[in-house]
Amino acid sequence: MSARKASPRTLRRAHARAVEKLADAREKLARLEPGGAPERPIAIESASLVEVHARSLRCLRCDRSYRLDEHTAETVDGVRLRVAKMVCTACGASRSVYFQIAAPQMS
Repeated sequence: MSARKASPRTLRRAHARAVEKLADAREKLARLEPGGAPERPIAIESASLVEVHARSLRCLRCDRSYRLDEHTAETVDGVRLRVAKMVCTACGASRSVYFQIAAPQMS
């Protein structure tokens, strides 16, 4: 018996599922990196650097730029953090990145 050739629709759907699975995996990995969770904030020297750093990030799903919707100061488990809440300009995926203002290092 010969194998049937997959239809174009079947191939498109399989590709879409693979892309979605990869995007989900990238988001899970990003939560483990610095800034991905309140337990792992990115250390910065000034609150003015939050927006600069947040705007430099690319979407984990489609590699496009984010739009910074909100920059807030929040207390999480007794620690004061800055949170950049962003939305992708292309696919609409949302992401929060956590920062902690640290004293500048003296050399």
